[in-house]
Amino acid sequence: MNRPFYILPIVTMLCACSSTSSDNVATEGVHADIDVFANGSGRTSVDVELEVGDGIGATSLELVAGDQLMVMANGIQKTMIEDASIIGRFRYEASFDFDDAGTIFTVSFFRDEGINAPNSNVTLPEGFIVQSPQNSDVFSQDQDVPIQWTPSGTTITPDIDVSLSCSTTSGIPFTASESVTLSSDTGVASLPVASVIPFGTLDTSRLCDGEVRFSRWRRGNLDPNYGEGGSITAEHIERAQFFVDLRL
Repeated sequence: MNRPFYILPIVTMLCACSSTSSDNVATEGVHADIDVFANGSGRTSVDVELEVGDGIGATSLELVAGDQLMVMANGIQKTMIEDASIIGRFRYEASFDFDDAGTIFTVSFFRDEGINAPNSNVTLPEGFIVQSPQNSDVFSQDQDVPIQWTPSGTTITPDIDVSLSCSTTSGIPFTASESVTLSSDTGVASLPVASVIPFGTLDTSRLCDGEVRFSRWRRGNLDPNYGEGGSITAEHIERAQFFVDLRL
């Protein structure tokens, strides 16, 4: 079994972010990150960030002068708008009131001048109906967490991660996480609670909060006119909650 990954108290990270107007950059110099995301709520979100360069130090692109991003799905076309909650970066978003598996999302970048990139597309994968664990389940540290979902037998083997957050006797939250290894989409798995109990002197009078995260994702086809490349992916995520009583 893989060694658990431990998340210590969160430390805020600061980064130097730069940006430029889209009229300063030709499509041949643009890198595109496009994410289509559904979480079982019946809605699908589409997020796009255009950059010059990639990774740390990349310059974020602000759309100006008639440049725009559009997304189409199920015959519905929407203009993407800036996400004002992000400081120092420019990300554009749109949402749809459906999350059906097999829905094709096409994202287009239209330029006031220069080359368009009209045909980045990806297909949304199957979602999940979680059968276990249920939100009221309480396990001891000696038990296995039973994990079940439908539909199963799909062509995309899910990524499944289990995390557990407990408090120390001094009140500091610590979290451990472990990935579940699957060879196919069987619909059934399990993970020992002991493998995700954080190190430290834990407060046994408090229940630990557990979460199972299910994910199916696929990569789509990015328009080749983005000269610096990038990616377009679609992901369907579902989460299930449970508790662990360390006194049991």
